[in-house]
Amino acid sequence: MDRVDVIIVGAGMAGLTAAVRLEDRGVSTIVLDKGRVPGGRMATRRIGEASFDHGAQHFSARSAEFREQTAEWIEQGLVRAWFSSKSRTVVGGPIEPRHAGRAGMRRIPEHLATGLRVETSVTVERIENVVGGVTALSSDGRVWHATGMVLTPPAPQTLQLLGHSGVQMNDAIEKALATIDYDACLAVMALLSGDAGLPDGHIAPSAGSIAWMADNQHKGVSSVPAVTIHSAPGFAQEHLDADPAVWVAKLAAAARQHLDGSIVEAIGHRWRYSQPRATLDTGAVAVGQHYPLILAGELFAGARVEGAFRSGLAAAEVMEDLL
Repeated sequence: MDRVDVIIVGAGMAGLTAAVRLEDRGVSTIVLDKGRVPGGRMATRRIGEASFDHGAQHFSARSAEFREQTAEWIEQGLVRAWFSSKSRTVVGGPIEPRHAGRAGMRRIPEHLATGLRVETSVTVERIENVVGGVTALSSDGRVWHATGMVLTPPAPQTLQLLGHSGVQMNDAIEKALATIDYDACLAVMALLSGDAGLPDGHIAPSAGSIAWMADNQHKGVSSVPAVTIHSAPGFAQEHLDADPAVWVAKLAAAARQHLDGSIVEAIGHRWRYSQPRATLDTGAVAVGQHYPLILAGELFAGARVEGAFRSGLAAAEVMEDLL
């Protein structure tokens, strides 16, 4: 049985940020993630000579702590300002820079994971209260033991894990989590015959099946013409469980009117929990009765990349107080 101070489930921005902060303060961690690589929706994929950011596309930095972190990443050459725009969520807000990873968004979580103990392709199936803390058991029989745990998956997955494990939560917290709905997103990675021709490297149509298109070559991610197409929420809800060949073809057809180059190959990816429709904005919340169990993630701090970062910091602070 493997033992550390804190088990963190989820190697996205929230989980990795919590792990970095805890390790900096002498708390040993292990981060477990079901994906093949760390990053969650900060995802970059290579197809032939083309590379695609097919999850989170960019981020802003509004809080003091995230502005400081972003400035450090810029100095390290990890990220750059890609374009500037007004916020869609802050009415009357200022025009602000949108940052992106210089060689793809996944570079950021990969950087955070450096020096951490991260194990991928791990599905945590059950957690158990044991003497001195908590045990995490994976679907393939592996076991980890710690004094405390941080859970960062989307609310439906967290509730499923806690329910399967028989973990009792405060009724108000459980009810709040159960009411959170998510917008899905269907992403298409399309290789082009020539330049995309998107103004400033991206467009966000106001109507139709497409919510966002990005030119990965303009962004500096791909060496050859390649665009990412993100579906609108309504289209994703309608086609989420359909054969990918159906919705990839539809989104590719809808994208053609916006592109100079022709689509020569297209591959799809489902993001079932792309964006929470509402957030709890508590930073992180402790729910454990017998050991420190913290719930965190973008859901708890305003969503998006910055929200996940801030929630990770909050989770580390709460955990330190409870250990």
